[in-house]
Amino acid sequence: TIGTHNGTFHCDEALAVFLLRHTSTYRDAGLKRSRDPAILDTCDVVVDVGAVYDVQKRRFDHHQRGFHEVFGHGFTTKLSSAGLVYKHFGKEVIASELKLDTEDPKINVLWLKLYKEFIEAIDAHDNGISQYSSLEKPRYTNRTDLSSRVSWLNPPWNVHADAQTIDSLFARASQLTGEEFIGRLKYYAEAWLPARDIVDAGLSTRHLVDPSGKIILFEQFMPWKVVLPTLLQPLF
Repeated sequence: TIGTHNGTFHCDEALAVFLLRHTSTYRDAGLKRSRDPAILDTCDVVVDVGAVYDVQKRRFDHHQRGFHEVFGHGFTTKLSSAGLVYKHFGKEVIASELKLDTEDPKINVLWLKLYKEFIEAIDAHDNGISQYSSLEKPRYTNRTDLSSRVSWLNPPWNVHADAQTIDSLFARASQLTGEEFIGRLKYYAEAWLPARDIVDAGLSTRHLVDPSGKIILFEQFMPWKVVLPTLLQPLF
């Protein structure tokens, strides 16, 4: 059984629950939404509640004082429950969805890519970390991101909703976040990675095209502009 808090839900625990349910240990696990420690203690794994981060005890909260866990690998954004679960179970989820071994080099590449392009923003949003300096005034408001769309699934403040109704809405939110995660994973695995391989091959043979190495030849169209920066080292 997976445990998380009841009441208003957020994108991070909605995705955390989805990810856990796509591991071999917690696949199709039941869910208990409560803040009662006695109830949470009956769960096999608890996310986003309980004020404890302990991998061995399967507790993944980020609200407690003194919590400063980050993803590592150059990322410095404080983790939410989504990032915590992804950090420890993400490779397994990715490997399972793609039917690859967890030691396949592609898994690590995709694990890092998905954190950068998908998970980190959820972590930052939940922890109140802005994309830009507070000295800058945004030119427009964007409330169409995934975290915002999950927030809109909560009942309005002035509409009564019982626990069963909110739990059903949470299930919708978890499914929404999961569908977007899987969709992004499939794109990166089936489109971005092949493009990356072509660009990488072009980089390795650029000196055969021109002795300066400043010309890269691609024999077919693909989105090289979004791939090249991920491979660039000082080339010249």
